[in-house]
Amino acid sequence: MLSHYLKTAFRHIQRHYVISLVNIGGLAIGLTATLLVAAYVANEYSHDRFHKKGDRIVKVEFSHNDGEKSYSIPWLSYGFGQAMKGQCAEVEEFGRISDQSFYSRLVQSDIGHKYYEAGFLAADNSFLQMFSFEFVKGDQKTALTKPNTVLLTESMAAKYFGDQDPIGQTITYDKILVFEVVGVLKDLPYNSTIKFDFLSDLTSFRKREIREMVGDTSKSTLKEQNSLVGAMGMYHTYLLLHPNASREALTRKIPSLLSPSSKIKDAKDSYDLFPLFDMYFERDNKSAKQKATVFSFIGLLILSLALCNYVNLTTASSSSRAGEVSVRKVVGGQRIALIFQFYLESVIYVTIAFALSVGLFLGLKGYLYKSLELPVDASFLKNPWFLISLAGFYVSSILLSGGYPALLLSRLAPGQIFRGAYGTMGGAARARKVFTVFQFTVSIALIIGSILITKQMQLFQQKNLGINRDRIVTVFLDHEDGLNKHYREIRQSVGNIAGVESVTSSTLLMYYPLGNRWELKKMNSDKTVYVNYFPVDEQFVETMQIKWVAGPPTRSEGKKRSSVVLNETAAKELGIDIHNYNQTLNLGASTHRDLVGIVKDFHFSSLTEKIAPMGLEIGSDSIFHDYLYIKLAPNADAKSTLASIGKIYNQFNTNRPFEYTFLDDTYNRMYKNEERTGRIVYWFTGVAIVIACLGLFGLTTFAAEQRRKEIGIRKVLGATVLNIVTMLSKDFLKLVIISVLLASPLAYLAMKSWLEDFAYHIPISWWVFALAGVAGLCVAVVTISFQGFKAAAANPVKSLKTN
Repeated sequence: MLSHYLKTAFRHIQRHYVISLVNIGGLAIGLTATLLVAAYVANEYSHDRFHKKGDRIVKVEFSHNDGEKSYSIPWLSYGFGQAMKGQCAEVEEFGRISDQSFYSRLVQSDIGHKYYEAGFLAADNSFLQMFSFEFVKGDQKTALTKPNTVLLTESMAAKYFGDQDPIGQTITYDKILVFEVVGVLKDLPYNSTIKFDFLSDLTSFRKREIREMVGDTSKSTLKEQNSLVGAMGMYHTYLLLHPNASREALTRKIPSLLSPSSKIKDAKDSYDLFPLFDMYFERDNKSAKQKATVFSFIGLLILSLALCNYVNLTTASSSSRAGEVSVRKVVGGQRIALIFQFYLESVIYVTIAFALSVGLFLGLKGYLYKSLELPVDASFLKNPWFLISLAGFYVSSILLSGGYPALLLSRLAPGQIFRGAYGTMGGAARARKVFTVFQFTVSIALIIGSILITKQMQLFQQKNLGINRDRIVTVFLDHEDGLNKHYREIRQSVGNIAGVESVTSSTLLMYYPLGNRWELKKMNSDKTVYVNYFPVDEQFVETMQIKWVAGPPTRSEGKKRSSVVLNETAAKELGIDIHNYNQTLNLGASTHRDLVGIVKDFHFSSLTEKIAPMGLEIGSDSIFHDYLYIKLAPNADAKSTLASIGKIYNQFNTNRPFEYTFLDDTYNRMYKNEERTGRIVYWFTGVAIVIACLGLFGLTTFAAEQRRKEIGIRKVLGATVLNIVTMLSKDFLKLVIISVLLASPLAYLAMKSWLEDFAYHIPISWWVFALAGVAGLCVAVVTISFQGFKAAAANPVKSLKTN
């Protein structure tokens, strides 16, 4: 019996091979896109799930509100975790991390293996007991219990020791600290929010950290600092809670544990416990959750388009099987047998399409994830949960694609079919129209989104930022190597290079997050104004071509040592008259600086934020010279000029290799997420259009086949090819026009919401919707015309002779 059903199914596929190919192709493309999305989204939601005790681990952070915005401080005191474990019954264990990666530091195993590394963390042994980082060599129970010990990842062990056994060997960190290697960890998976290449014991850095914070490492100071409990330190603190412990109850206990100097003084401030499994989306990468949600939605849309295609074409071509259904029923065939027959055909179609899609997925995933810059750990694809999800997609596709055709065809009575009633049934025809409208609505909405994303990305590149970042090269001067002390000499030598126009410096790199702020008082008011500040040297304003508002100041004022220049926004919020700006600002901590000028507002952060108050602290001390800003001459040969700069850099005794970055590249990196989103939307737009066109092509093919005698008669009576194409096209084009009308408001609302995330964004113009509508109509016309011309060009005698 099964073999009979299979023969019937394959005969139908062979007889209607064009429709079958369109069906299978549409399903395969849709399923491939859905699998790519599913793998990425599932990988995102898997962050930190490999930690066996992860459901009981929380991180403590201090939430502060300064009146304008709220932000979290993740760095707590050394004694915070110990105090909570000792005084709170809910806490089973605690673990601390100290991040040594603010700057990359020199790590050396021998003279031939020394590199600058940024992935260096320090932690307690208890941290290893809480988290499930896999050991390749070494003892997890005793690792990091002794001072000056370190764990390496497999990659670092191979990098520094090659094929040698690293256990017992040493590495030197920052030319000072010597660590014995006591273990090797498996390389951390991508979906770990805690990332490191080296993990040392915590105590080795303790004196050094206290020296940096308070400048004293006496026993009394160490004891005092170790006992402090509050948000004044450099330790990420994690707690392992007992099963069924209440996070809310534990949170309420924290204020009573704080040291007097760290007591909460503002009702808006608080200490919060964040579950480890929520850290990636809620704390570390809030945009990732939104992106995963959007991609999930788009993936489901693409899958829906493919399934609608299948249902559409199956129901459209089913009238040719009405005779088969009626004969089966007349000779005693049961409805359940017919349902089984049509579901079996659905299984065959979906299985072939699924096999193709899995092959395409495996073949394309590396290229697509790389080109779209979507980080997916390939090992995740072997995860049982992903394989279960894959099986779920397969079964769901069969049920969803086969259900409607099977139930529709099997319920027809022979009498209906013999009277020709099936051909006039409106339900199936209406469903096909709805599916077609849905497909083109999604496609046109994605076209609108693609156009607006492109225009917004162009705004990022073309907007006047109030600062000239063109031809600016930045070079890091490592103060640990003492390079910044040679700033004057380096600047003079670099400035003498023929291809260099000017040189300036700052302690910070532009378009990176700023953490320095002054709390200034508004004139004649108690209102506090928070002003970001950017330490620079005397040449900065001129080199970066920032325009003066108040002044311009005289050359002596602009280069006055230890002075301040404010932007327009800061001057306005502080109530400073630009025509009478000369005054001394109290920066706090007994620090005063002369205000020597006001410059026009310039963008120093992403266009997602409005320009905030900014102060340029102009000075000539070495603290201001961590980064060189070198402006190349307009006609300079960049390659040879940079080589000359590198020679000057290497004249000084430094272990750090010469590295440079163009400020344009630093600026563009701020919009990597938006660029990535744009590329993904473009890609999905193409997939949606292809699927919609395949469906339209299939429906046109079927319509031409159903009306071949009519077309033959019309041609005999004098109808032209254009008349025939118009006849076949008009009903479908009406559906595309309806799709344009539906897609426009939906796309407008979605893109309006996306653009509102940017303080500076493009307007949504009417021509975008007109262009997308015309593009959708053109695609539909081309698709329909291909089959329409073929049908119109057929010999009418042959069409009329065919039964």
